[in-house]
Amino acid sequence: AATPRFGKSTHLFLKPCDQIPHISEDGMTTNDMERSKIVEASDTIEAIEECYRMGWSDGLPVVPPVDYKVREMLEMAGLTGEEEIISLEMRNRVLTSENVAANAVMAGCLPEYFPVLATTLKTLEEEKNFVHMASASTSSPAILMVLNGPIRDQIGANYKDGLLGPGNRANAVLGRAIRLCFMNGFDARPGTLDRGTLGNPSKYTLCFAENEEDSPWEPLHVARGFKKEDSTVTVAVAYNPITVNASYGHTGESILMAIADTLKCASMAFRYPSQWVLVIGPEHAITLKDDSWTRKGIQDYMMENAVRPQSELIRLGIAQGPEREGDDKIIRRCAQDPEDILVLMGGGTGGRNSAIIDTTRFKIRTTKIENPKG
Repeated sequence: AATPRFGKSTHLFLKPCDQIPHISEDGMTTNDMERSKIVEASDTIEAIEECYRMGWSDGLPVVPPVDYKVREMLEMAGLTGEEEIISLEMRNRVLTSENVAANAVMAGCLPEYFPVLATTLKTLEEEKNFVHMASASTSSPAILMVLNGPIRDQIGANYKDGLLGPGNRANAVLGRAIRLCFMNGFDARPGTLDRGTLGNPSKYTLCFAENEEDSPWEPLHVARGFKKEDSTVTVAVAYNPITVNASYGHTGESILMAIADTLKCASMAFRYPSQWVLVIGPEHAITLKDDSWTRKGIQDYMMENAVRPQSELIRLGIAQGPEREGDDKIIRRCAQDPEDILVLMGGGTGGRNSAIIDTTRFKIRTTKIENPKG
């Protein structure tokens, strides 16, 4: 199924089947099919139910993408609806800005969110393996989005209490919009082209912002070469966050020891080396600051302590055997470079918790969000 599109009335909406342009064998984009037909529903609730019947949902109710709402999205980003945003050649599919806007409306996005969504998808387009792995892999990864700069407060993104959980519109619907684009645009549905063995709750959404104001370290996007006043989104293929509940660790090193141990266990998933995002909770951050732990110091600590010998990985069935003499001397580190371990601060007070997020072996990318509406 392709991306749905509604008419002016919430009672009228377009079938999605003819909405996605296809890529022909010569690489040219074609969309010579008849425009989608109008489907009528008796009322708004019936329109939502029709979305279920047509298979356009991720399992939760969607907002009917009426035409004027789609246009508001496009106008906020200065787009016409014809621009190609992201493609997946192996499935002969292209998502236009109009397709993306329709999915954004269905996910519950406000127009001011749309530049973030469009930038994220364009960033994914730069790393083709992102798109294929996050839409089809048996290991069921999600798309991670970390927001920095003024955009955080402009759209009301959460970077404090419960930033990885429910309750915030921007965090919830931006990640959801990505998944709807994959499901409706690339037919990445469980049991069809999404071959995830177990699935992953983060596929609903994995979007949050960094608490720059209270962090003991410079903002993530500044550490990655951007200006503080820039709005950015950091994008990666990622798995579920894993909480590190070091309640009784009252020194910086004891906290880092717990994080390294958790990270080392997560690294069992055949990804030596990988890339990581460490979300340091406020109370842990205070202790680390008091003990003079810098971002680089934390990165270096993980490189030295989140390690496993090759022999152990083989015995665990994570690395391919057979085990050979000297494998116990071969040390596999969690990352190839300390800069592959991103450290940021976020979350609420009242608990000594942090989290690690495995972002696989594909390159983490940070992109500036261009917003023509300011």
